[in-house]
Amino acid sequence: MSTEPVIGWIPQYQGVDSSCDVVHCYEQFVSSKDPQHLTALKSLAMADRSGGNLHALASAYLVAGQPAQAIPLLEFLADVAPAELAPRCDLATAYIQIGNAQRAARELERVLEASAGLPAAVRQLAELQDWLRWRDTEVDFQRRRADYLSERLGGQTVGVDEYVMLARALYSLAKTPGSGVDWPDVLDVLEPARQLDSAHVQVLELLVGATSFAGAESAWHDALLELERVAPQSPILGHARSMPHAVRTDPCQLLAVACSGTEDAYSALCVLRGHYRMAPNNRDVQWCLMQAEVAQGSLAEALWLAEGLADTVGLNFDERCALALLYGVARKQPQAAQHYAAALALAPDPEARAAIQADYDSVCAP
Repeated sequence: MSTEPVIGWIPQYQGVDSSCDVVHCYEQFVSSKDPQHLTALKSLAMADRSGGNLHALASAYLVAGQPAQAIPLLEFLADVAPAELAPRCDLATAYIQIGNAQRAARELERVLEASAGLPAAVRQLAELQDWLRWRDTEVDFQRRRADYLSERLGGQTVGVDEYVMLARALYSLAKTPGSGVDWPDVLDVLEPARQLDSAHVQVLELLVGATSFAGAESAWHDALLELERVAPQSPILGHARSMPHAVRTDPCQLLAVACSGTEDAYSALCVLRGHYRMAPNNRDVQWCLMQAEVAQGSLAEALWLAEGLADTVGLNFDERCALALLYGVARKQPQAAQHYAAALALAPDPEARAAIQADYDSVCAP
């Protein structure tokens, strides 16, 4: 395999619209990397949540190698001040650091639409395009590897190492949007591997990661405790302890809150975005987040999600309906008509058929 390209980053935070205390604390952290300064910065920024203070905290998280902490702050800044380019540049970097290159490219393209010659964005987008070409090659390799190992496992008795290799390939694909592999696919391989060798360190390490991303809280705790017993020096343990484990909320419940118009609506949208980052190929999460973005007025976000969902094989009635209505609202008539026709064909009963007809007519009326 070829060497992974390096994507550079120049912090875009320059102390604008921040308190003097926040600027001083940020500079202390960047120069020392002392976690105490980061803790102090968080306290200052969250006490006075101005845009500049939040950007300082997000930038510090990126310096600290904690993009998952930075992303919600940067997404919030992008939502409330879409014309501000600096947070969007840093948001692209954060997406790169978690492996979501498509979202990173989209943010950089938006920046360049507003400021065509911005040097940091031009350079980073060029590097990112090189990385995407490399990543496509890597994904193709992992997909072919997974197919080969799946066929091998299905045809003969093999040892735990073959299961580990397959799980690693699927693990890589599950983190890649559009691959079609979700975390339950990884867990389906790890379970027989654990039955073959319940104390296999690599199996347990993969289980800790996969159950965390899948939101399987009980299984995550079990795998973590077993890994602590078998391999107390595993570096995975340190990472798991440093990252709070988030319980996965039902995405349909979050969608209902995001559409409620209450003060909790935006928070529900943020949680759904977090679920999508953990499981980018989960169709329930994609479907709910797409509709939540529409409810919050983020049509461009919803359309970006729709592109991925629309390419999925075997979409059901509800998914086709959501796509038809979204494309109708966006005045993309060919796509709207395509999904509307498919939804009508999948309607489970006359009432459902009549409902989508009425909704579609309401959004697609001249």
